[in-house]
Amino acid sequence: MLRHLLRIWVWAGIARYPNEYFTPVRITNIIAFLVIVVSILQIPSALWFWHAQGAYQLLITSLTISTLIWVPILNHNAWYLVAKLWLITVYTCNLIATCFLWQLDLYIHFFYLLAVICCPFFFTEREAKYKWSFSILFCGLFVVTEIYYQIFLPQYYDVAQQSFKFASACLLALASILCSYHIQKNVSKSWKKLAHERKRSEQLLLNILPSSIAQRLKNSNEPIADYFAQASILFADIQDFTPLCKKRTPQQLFKILNEIFCRFDELSIKYGLEKIKTSGDGYMAAGGLPVATAQHAIQCCYCALDMQHEFKRICSLQKLKIGLRIGIGCGEVVAGIIGKSKFSYDMWGEAVNLASRMESHGQSNKIQTTESTYELTKHAFDYSLRGKIHVKGIGPVTTYWLEGRKQLTG
Repeated sequence: MLRHLLRIWVWAGIARYPNEYFTPVRITNIIAFLVIVVSILQIPSALWFWHAQGAYQLLITSLTISTLIWVPILNHNAWYLVAKLWLITVYTCNLIATCFLWQLDLYIHFFYLLAVICCPFFFTEREAKYKWSFSILFCGLFVVTEIYYQIFLPQYYDVAQQSFKFASACLLALASILCSYHIQKNVSKSWKKLAHERKRSEQLLLNILPSSIAQRLKNSNEPIADYFAQASILFADIQDFTPLCKKRTPQQLFKILNEIFCRFDELSIKYGLEKIKTSGDGYMAAGGLPVATAQHAIQCCYCALDMQHEFKRICSLQKLKIGLRIGIGCGEVVAGIIGKSKFSYDMWGEAVNLASRMESHGQSNKIQTTESTYELTKHAFDYSLRGKIHVKGIGPVTTYWLEGRKQLTG
């Protein structure tokens, strides 16, 4: 039970925090908890010295505990900076009240220097002004308290000893601020390195998965599987590429494929399609997912025509005697991620199989579409009827050749 409550306290606000706030939020919660623990340990002393200043000390302790309970609540509501300022205010007030209450040099003011060391971990890079302001403030409070003790409290040392004691306190304060600076420098460097690595890893993830899917994958361990009532799938395959492999070096083959597929990637982005994968000399993209859109079929057709044009241009420049078959299908699709490693966003359903057959049963340098694609896009594109073809596992299917965009008349 206590362990569960402690976990809730320490992790309060972390579920909804921006990444850069992870460590400061956690440290804020932990220090608030530790201050409460130390305050609770002071209660027996307060009760023992009740007739001296114990009653007032108990009041200070009670106020400290009751006010610090708000720290995880503030963090939970994403008021991160307010939580930090609240903790620092309560901590400072507690030390000031305790130091001046007992009128004895009980070394309580050394807790100011502990706060100086902790400041670099409290704030993010964008909150550096608070970091240094509070570090200097705590050092100043430490020195002022030491001066107060030297002047107003009874002393048991001679002048030389008092001077040495004060000089040592000042040196300790200086050492604390220098140590805080050094820690801050290293923490800042670590933050920047961490931010760079996070950005790099997120970019790598976005190169593999759609952005919305990558975000869901980061935020949840739940399986990702979505149903789309209407989506369009495009398959493109380079014809006669295998014979070309015997005539070109691996480096030349890579250069050719990379140039073609990089251009296909650009066209997919241009028309709002989601690249699904490449397999050998095949390319697969989809429209209408993971974000649904009514223009998915039209986007696929525009992209297919431009792919065909770019492929011919590259073949002409490279003097390549290869062709490109493209197939497009529309219909119901289930898309998601299967497995726990080497994630891949993929699709399943009859529409996917049919689009694949449109490509494999197509002809070189032609774009073959299903009847559903034709019905959705015939107002925007010119088609010619191919007729019925037999598709394995499905049967006779009526297909069309996509010829080009409709020309505006009048």
